[in-house]
Amino acid sequence: MLKKIIIGILLTSSLFSQEIILNFFKYSTAYASFSLNAPRHQDDRFSIVGGLSTGVLEFKRDERELEADFQKSFGLRKIGRFKYEPKRGVKNAGKGGMWYDGSEQSANEMATFGPVKGWEYLVKWTEGRQWGDDYVNQEYWLRYVGDWFMIKGGYTELGLEDVLYSQGDARLKKSIGPIHMSVGLKHRQHPVYGFDAVILDTTWYRGQWWNFAEDAFGIDDNAWFTEEYYNNGDGNLDQDIQLYEIDPITGELRHIEGGGPFWNDDGRFVGVDWLWRDTEGRIFAYTDREYFLYHFPEMLENYISRVKKDLGYQRETSFVVGLDFYHYDENWWAHAWGNYIPYHYGHDVYSYHNAAAYEEHKENKNPPHTFKFGESGWKGWDDYDVGAIVGIKVKDNFGIFAEGKYLYYWNKPAYDFKVGANYQFVGW
Repeated sequence: MLKKIIIGILLTSSLFSQEIILNFFKYSTAYASFSLNAPRHQDDRFSIVGGLSTGVLEFKRDERELEADFQKSFGLRKIGRFKYEPKRGVKNAGKGGMWYDGSEQSANEMATFGPVKGWEYLVKWTEGRQWGDDYVNQEYWLRYVGDWFMIKGGYTELGLEDVLYSQGDARLKKSIGPIHMSVGLKHRQHPVYGFDAVILDTTWYRGQWWNFAEDAFGIDDNAWFTEEYYNNGDGNLDQDIQLYEIDPITGELRHIEGGGPFWNDDGRFVGVDWLWRDTEGRIFAYTDREYFLYHFPEMLENYISRVKKDLGYQRETSFVVGLDFYHYDENWWAHAWGNYIPYHYGHDVYSYHNAAAYEEHKENKNPPHTFKFGESGWKGWDDYDVGAIVGIKVKDNFGIFAEGKYLYYWNKPAYDFKVGANYQFVGW
């Protein structure tokens, strides 16, 4: 008897679990797509490879590699549709509706509340190239909307805008007609934002920079000099030669102004400078000036990017208030939403509460290296996201529309906006 009861319980729970899973995925849509666009035209590039002393230049033609723009996407979505949104998916394609291809921007993906209660979710991955810039966009979230509360967890990466974060959102909700008010807590994790190269590592500009370059970039510098400098110079005695040019107006000799080609600040040649070799021993710069102008900025940028990555994700828990409005009828509709995040608790050293303090430190004209990192704690700064979609049919054959969204987190904006009008000509 006990065996039958246990088997019955297992079968019932199995069927019940199956029912839950089936209901969870009911009406969801999976999609995959690929698109290809002609690349932006670029003319060939030319470089000089010889003939400087003869006046007859030798050049090399570099044919620019024209890589096509593309986008590949896949996803899984179950999101309620507002009445103003077009119908999409297999059942509606070819009947005035459209396919899901990953390029669609649904308002409900950004709005706090959708038109239905219960579970909704989005899995959206896109990789592509736009005018030569490769990017990856990702958006994953799971949301549950009840009568008086909402919970949501998600992950967002906007590759071209350099915005990446994960978040958990829990709120209480109060609805008054078409208005939905909410208040709660939002927990976010993100890479290091708000700190630049002069605060993340001060040794490159406050110490022996050549040692920093060797240690951080894995490169090596070595002195070169003239024979006279080698024979007569002792490290304190330079071969000091003033450099001149002919004045194009008077025809007289004049001193070269400024730092000169060797960056010694007085237009002179002292018989010695430094060349730079890469990790394989190849010379890539013949003077410190050449190295600093054409190589150091990119090397420092890549180094700081690695430093930020090694610091990992930073955490903040924030107070959030939200306001949503939705109205629809056949002649006009409006859907607007906004979230304001004013107070934040930074959990980590490089959380944005310290970055906000660092911004104030810079605005007060204080030297970057004197900034002191604070402990975990509360800090006020304004993060927010807003969006709106409006459509008005002024007449049967004339209407106007506007829609857009704006996200401003950690002093990083991401936005899009469009406005327009339609006029349909009719017979007279």
